Amino acid sequence: MQDLLDSLTASLPAARRDDEDLPRSPPPPATPLDFPCCRPQGLQGLGLDTEDDILKLFSNILRTGPTEKHLEVLNVSLVGNVPLDLLLPSDFTPPFSWLQPHDTTSNKSFEESQSVSSTSQTLSNGAPAPGHEAFFPRVKELLYDNEDAFRAIQRRPPVSNHPPARVVHFRRFWDGLLLMADYWDTSLDNYSKSKSEGDGSAMDIDEPRSEAQQPDQKMDTEENEAQQEKTYTGRRTDTGRNMPGKYREDTVYAFVETLVWAFYCRLEHPRTQPRLKLQSMILPLPHMGSVYRTPKDSQQVRRGMLEGPMLGVCCRDQTSFRRPDEAEGEGKQEILDLLRETGLMLMLAQKRMREGKEEEVPGKGKWWANAPRWGGGKGGELGVSEDEVVEEPSSVDAPRKRSKKMNRAELWRNVRPPASMWEKSVTYLQIGKDRKNDYDDIYLISSVNHHISILHLRVHNEYVDYLPDSSAQSSNVAQQPWYTLKMQRSKWFDLFIADDRMQAMRGIWAVLGWLMRDTKEDGEGDSKEKD
Repeated sequence: MQDLLDSLTASLPAARRDDEDLPRSPPPPATPLDFPCCRPQGLQGLGLDTEDDILKLFSNILRTGPTEKHLEVLNVSLVGNVPLDLLLPSDFTPPFSWLQPHDTTSNKSFEESQSVSSTSQTLSNGAPAPGHEAFFPRVKELLYDNEDAFRAIQRRPPVSNHPPARVVHFRRFWDGLLLMADYWDTSLDNYSKSKSEGDGSAMDIDEPRSEAQQPDQKMDTEENEAQQEKTYTGRRTDTGRNMPGKYREDTVYAFVETLVWAFYCRLEHPRTQPRLKLQSMILPLPHMGSVYRTPKDSQQVRRGMLEGPMLGVCCRDQTSFRRPDEAEGEGKQEILDLLRETGLMLMLAQKRMREGKEEEVPGKGKWWANAPRWGGGKGGELGVSEDEVVEEPSSVDAPRKRSKKMNRAELWRNVRPPASMWEKSVTYLQIGKDRKNDYDDIYLISSVNHHISILHLRVHNEYVDYLPDSSAQSSNVAQQPWYTLKMQRSKWFDLFIADDRMQAMRGIWAVLGWLMRDTKEDGEGDSKEKD
């Protein structure tokens, strides 16, 4: 029983406090870092084809695989490694003076930093805008050395001559990062020869080798023997490609959620299956969560109502994005990865465009959704007894209610519309959009390996209208290029590097500050607030 308990607790961080310095068998080799490098340039002219071409292209993607044609038909262009100053609104990016405590900053410089980083003192939901007093305690925890923070959450004594780290806001983030370090952190990897090597006796005689033994078998045997002769000290227990995806999702979720709370917003997992409507197709998308604004009305908050969405968060488990025979930027996996990111951002744009609209229920007013399927007759539709009762299957999107007992004939006779793509607990609003501009700014926090990046998509309203309905095209295409998707990506920020964590926080803070700004001061505002 004790052995079983030890095996179950061996993977917990608290159970491996002293294993880093103990020699042990080396783990599998570290997983090399690989990132998607697909950067399409887009088309100069109108790249959107007819409805039939789009349907034919995307309906056969499982057979043909993702190709550059899928990006060309959407007219996507992507620029990578864009500095934060060019990717995000500079008026809302926290200045570097906020990295210091207030008591060490002169009053003049502090007042200037407050005015530069925020153009308004209140948010769009009426709450006060977070300033230096909210930013500094959080960024201070991200600037801790990894070992100091790990020891703090494990309740271990700090490193000599190091003050103890105090983790309050980002505790869940550091818990997740510690689990990721068991697979990705190679900073403490140290391989050494075993002490038993070279202790062989002079009377030892080599075993005779079989003549049938192949050369490749000899090489594998030699590699295994060399691996067994080495010992390892460090933090890793396995390789990165074997890490459960939940570790990455929990870590990124905790990182973003801590920053979202400062702006009185919430990061929520999708309550329905995320789907993108592309002409007459509905494409399911992998999505981790979206950021929403909490309503001003406390009664709506108690009912779990949300407003938005504002931005999205997604994580992937892929560690390799191209085969050896594929050139960089042309691998099918990296093209598929970019298509998923583009689809998620277009889905967010479609949801934001639902502001002030009502859902069009499929089949409403149609004869095939109202007329009975069977005109009557002896024996019924299916020829089964009316007394035979079966359990009605429950829908994934339907609320959890006790299933109703119905017979087969009633189940077949009951006509139901498809599952709704609208979330009942969400009030769709284009929060942070410039009402004087026809373009909407969509942001996505993307994560692979142990890195995150910030994506920005600028999409025209008519492009969003074109996706579900190809007949909605602009009459003045020459002067208003609505048919292009301009995407920008920041650098990949390494969560194991303190400076990268700080830069990622500054970027997400700027996005949240821009979206949550009080647009009433500029003569704008949500349509819900104007009514």
